[in-house]
Order: sequence, then C-alpha cells, then structure tokens
Amino acid sequence: MGTLTVGVIVPETGLFSPAGKAMKNAAYLAEEHIKKYGISEFEVKIVVADGGSTPEQAKSAFMELAKQADIIVGAYSSDQSVVCAEAAKDTGKIYIASVASTSQLEKAVREGNRFVFRNAYNTSYWGVLAGEFLELSGARKYYFVGYDPLRTFNQGMLKSFEGKTNAVKIGEVYYRSTRASPNDYAIKAEEVARTADSETAVILGDPGATAIQFVKTYRKAGGEGLVYSVGGVLALPKTLMTIKVNHIAFQSAALENTEKTRFTGAYFEDYREKYGEEANNYAGILTYDAVLIAAQAWRGDTESTIQALESEEFEGAAGIYRFNSEHQALWGSEKLRGIIAEYFDGKIEILYPEEFKTSDAVWP
Repeated sequence: MGTLTVGVIVPETGLFSPAGKAMKNAAYLAEEHIKKYGISEFEVKIVVADGGSTPEQAKSAFMELAKQADIIVGAYSSDQSVVCAEAAKDTGKIYIASVASTSQLEKAVREGNRFVFRNAYNTSYWGVLAGEFLELSGARKYYFVGYDPLRTFNQGMLKSFEGKTNAVKIGEVYYRSTRASPNDYAIKAEEVARTADSETAVILGDPGATAIQFVKTYRKAGGEGLVYSVGGVLALPKTLMTIKVNHIAFQSAALENTEKTRFTGAYFEDYREKYGEEANNYAGILTYDAVLIAAQAWRGDTESTIQALESEEFEGAAGIYRFNSEHQALWGSEKLRGIIAEYFDGKIEILYPEEFKTSDAVWP
C-alpha cells in the first residue's frame, strides 16, 4: 500500500481562526473516514499548517506543506487562495480550494494552471443561493449588509443576483471588524432597522461571530422581516438555539437531515461524537469533502490524478462532485446543491432544494 499525504492549510491564528478550528477538525475526521469506508487504496495521512489570515502566511504554509504533501487543500480567504494557486503552479502540487470563492481561480485555470481545483462555491453560486432565497421568501425589497474584511466576496455575491430578482434593493452597507471599530456593527444595524420594514429581507454577508451581534442589535432596534445569512456562525443550530432570534434564514452546504450521500450523516454524527460540538460549518464540511476528493482521485502521481479530477465523480458529505473545464465544482447541478434553511421557534426548517423541503419561508 502506498501513502498519500494531504496538506491542509487552516487559519489557526488571526481573523479567521474560528473557522480554522472547524477546518482542522474536519480534515482529521476525513482521514478517519477514508480508512473506515475504504475509499482509497492508499494510506492517507493529514498534515496541517497554519495559514493565518494573510496571503503571505498562506503562501508560507503552502510552501512548507509542499515539501511533504502530495495534494494541498484549504486556505480561507480569496486573497490567500490566489497565492496558493500560484504556489501550486510553481511547485507542481495539486491544490483544492475548499473555502474561497474568487473568480481568480477559474481565471488561473483558463490561463493554463492545471493544478488548481475548487470544491467550494464560486462567488456566482453564493449569489445564486441568495437569489433563490429572495424568490422563495417572496420579499418585495432587500437590504444588503456586508462585512468590510470580505467586501470583495460580498460585492461579487451581490452582483450575481442584483437586478435579477423581483425584489428591489433599497440599501447597501458594510460594517468593519470589531477589532477595527468595536461598535460599527451596532451603528449599521440601527441604520438598517430605520430603513427596512416588514416587507424587506436583510441579506447578511458576514459568516463570523459579529453577525450574531448585528442580528440581535437589528431586532432590538425594531428591525423586521427575514434575515438571510451566508451561513457560518448563524448556521450553527446551537448558536441559533442560544440567541433565540426567529426568522433567520441561512445557507449551508449540507445539514444533518439532508442525506445527500452516505457521508452526510456520518460526518455530522461522528463530528459531534469526536469533538463534542455541532458540525454545521461551511468551511469545515467542504474541507472534509476536499480531503475525501483528494483520496478518491489520487492515482499515485500528479498527472494521472489531474486527469481523474477532470473526468470523474467524487462522493462527499455535501453531494457528488464533478469539475468543469475551469476546475470548478458544479454547484447547482442535480447532485450538488446548497441548502437554504430557516430558524423558527426552536426548529430548523429546510426551504430549498425541493427534495429536502420541510416548510415555506415564515415571515415575522
């Protein structure tokens, strides 16, 4: 039996460190499941490196992993993924981006970088899901609230659905990180609450913990209507049960009761048992899937593995992956679609897609 070493870049320190914990946990769980389910003829070994929160830190982590890993997955932000893609071409290592959405990755592939793949959503698909939510909710208006450190992602997402739904945008605002400005989220929440009425949906582009404070402040200030989150912290059942703020809709790559493949339930159940916490974290589950994809695709050498990634299907907790000519996972296809759900009165109801639907959107 040969060995496959998968390097995983996670933000163990810095701005995105909360997601780093989930990514690291998920990668080690994937290592266990690869062996448990016998999905690779190779012995798979995980090696983790801290990518911090800057492109320079991510590149340093990539180069360190490249000395020992056959395939490298992860990194968090779009800027980090771009430098990792460049490093993949320089080192001849396959890189699977499991979180970042930037179109620069597809551009790199078009320009000849065959080493880069992405199993995460691209920016367009984030927008597609937001647009699906607006149509499902029947919202007449929406207010877009972004997170300044992720402004590029937020604006790309907005561009994907702006002007393409029946709902009309009545405002757009971005709040800064609490490190840069501790009360900025509260100022913006109160500003939105003054403008958005009960017929307005708030699209919230912050996956981090500040989103909790924004939502609580928004409701306290009299903000009505549904809030749609890109997920992250506001997609965690435990968080939603704790803050007890109704009418929060969110996207997720998968939920425990959306049995997409044999790995869906196994991921959620075993993550909870192993780590003692809920597993519904976008960055975590897609890093888990990236490791599974690497294990299923590895053929013992880089060129044969690239050919496999370009032509075959791969099973993950979020669905069945195929990659297009730009090496982007085909999100939105029949076998790979995101989930939209809503928290209401202590329950999480699924709104989309139809095969998993348990409820229609509930307005205040």
